[in-house]
Amino acid sequence: MMGWPPAIIAFVAAVAWFAVFVLVHILGWRAGLGHARWLLITYLASLLATLASVIALAASAASAILPVILALMTSACLFVIYVPAVYTVLTSLSVQSMVLMRRRGSALSLPELYGRFASRAIVEDRLATLTSSGYLAREGERFRLTSRGRTLARAFAFVKAWWRLGAGG
Repeated sequence: MMGWPPAIIAFVAAVAWFAVFVLVHILGWRAGLGHARWLLITYLASLLATLASVIALAASAASAILPVILALMTSACLFVIYVPAVYTVLTSLSVQSMVLMRRRGSALSLPELYGRFASRAIVEDRLATLTSSGYLAREGERFRLTSRGRTLARAFAFVKAWWRLGAGG
């Protein structure tokens, strides 16, 4: 890579380390580490590796400033593309419906779909996930937002209001 322009080095380093992040993230999922914490830890590690690579390959500290900024921006853009794609595949009821139909011979009846996607089990699963993530606390038969949950709910309420989304959006 010596002799390459610093911008190309920064871009290649960011893309290469992001590819490593994706691979490690997916391997972690397959090993049962499928939480947001795993996503952030693996991304942070790839980001630090990207920065270390760009700085190490720079001719001097002063000449590393723009390549570091380019590498950070490239990595952030890749992250912004990756995360929604991942969570669409993992959590979208539409994607889950199509995959289930494909596995069951390309067709399901309405009662079968309701049984799978509008059931008590779906709500219980979501509540269990929110509780294990620290956003809800169970109090007998009721659930309440934790301080962490209130913070996140406030942030999402702001985004929904700003984007003018309705109740289900």
